[in-house]
Amino acid sequence: MESLGQKIRQRRLERGLTQSQLAESLVSASAISQIEGDKINPSYKLLCQIAERLEVPLDYFLSETGEYLEQVTSHKLAKTLIMAKEYANAVPILENLLTSNAGEELDLLMDLATCLIHLDVLTTAKELLEKVITMSLKADDHRAHVWALHRLGLVFFEQQNTSLAMHYWQRAYDYLLEAGVSDQFLRAEITTNLALTYNRLGYYDRSTHLFLNSQDLLKNSSNLYHLATNYLGLGRSHYGKKQYKEAQEYWQEAITIFKSLDHIQYSIQVKENFGILRGELGENEEALEILLECVKHYRELGLEQQLSNTFAEIAKVLIRLGRTDEASDALNQAFEHCEPDSMYYAQCCNVRSLLYASLHQYAEAIEAAREGSGIFRKLEMIHEYHKMRLHISDLFKTLGDYKSSTEILEETQHFIQHFFREKGILL
Repeated sequence: MESLGQKIRQRRLERGLTQSQLAESLVSASAISQIEGDKINPSYKLLCQIAERLEVPLDYFLSETGEYLEQVTSHKLAKTLIMAKEYANAVPILENLLTSNAGEELDLLMDLATCLIHLDVLTTAKELLEKVITMSLKADDHRAHVWALHRLGLVFFEQQNTSLAMHYWQRAYDYLLEAGVSDQFLRAEITTNLALTYNRLGYYDRSTHLFLNSQDLLKNSSNLYHLATNYLGLGRSHYGKKQYKEAQEYWQEAITIFKSLDHIQYSIQVKENFGILRGELGENEEALEILLECVKHYRELGLEQQLSNTFAEIAKVLIRLGRTDEASDALNQAFEHCEPDSMYYAQCCNVRSLLYASLHQYAEAIEAAREGSGIFRKLEMIHEYHKMRLHISDLFKTLGDYKSSTEILEETQHFIQHFFREKGILL
């Protein structure tokens, strides 16, 4: 089916008119170009004038116009559903428009990819985003190209593939600057995401610098959610550097903003960070009280999927308090709420190792730590992998097996050096 714009262009060429001649005294030549490219829809009055100039009855366009307007309306409905976070309802509308070759394919693909990311259909989302990357380059659409690279990085980050996430976010950032895309918010968002990857890799000075850079880009912004996300990241970076006072200050800023925005889930997550921090400072009873409150809040909101990390942290506190039976129960609940081979499962293995070590069951502690470090290595969570390997080395030292302890350290150093060299990450 020919679109309205295609129909007008075909008739104009048949009449031997240029776009400027068709536009004369009606609209600009650029407006005719956009109409023929189906980028804008002419008003009814203008369509009547175009039909008269092209010497065809209005009926020549009316059927096409009706279908075209129906398509535009459908796409607007899909966008409205996306804004309302009703992604599952938007998907069939967008898929139907793509199947019938209706509307701007690039826009439809980007909207559909957005929906699939939120619905956790990540494999299909990746395929769509790769198509958008190729199409946007051909169309010379710089912003769409940056957007697709950015979203592809987000998909890999959600899949816990930190190095590929960093790769695409760095490409997005470099292309954004190279192409001169003047979108401070998009640049800030990509900068924040790069900071998250460095934070996850354990490079806290670099992540702190990037978070602050993003904050500077947002200094005149009213996007409080993004500001709060940066505060949360800055808190994590300072926590990683054991600068607990600074971490607490940033987290307090984050929790205040999240509460003001009614982002209850995020405010609970920050509260959980406070609980973990209290435990690190040796205030274990206070830490336990905060973490148990977080469990209660998550359950009240039906956020059972968030509980694995919280129960694992509770188990760690209970181990420090010498309440090993309760720690074992909390750890079992942590395992129940996480998927195998996930970062949370690896974290649970780490806590299991700590529990065995507290009971002087060192062989079991080493086995649990090896399992967890293997998962972190597979997920390319290098900082967590490094910490767990150091823990294994210390366990061998406790057993007096200094040879194995040294071998673990050498293997770990070799792998980390090879990892960064292979990924081309220069720090």
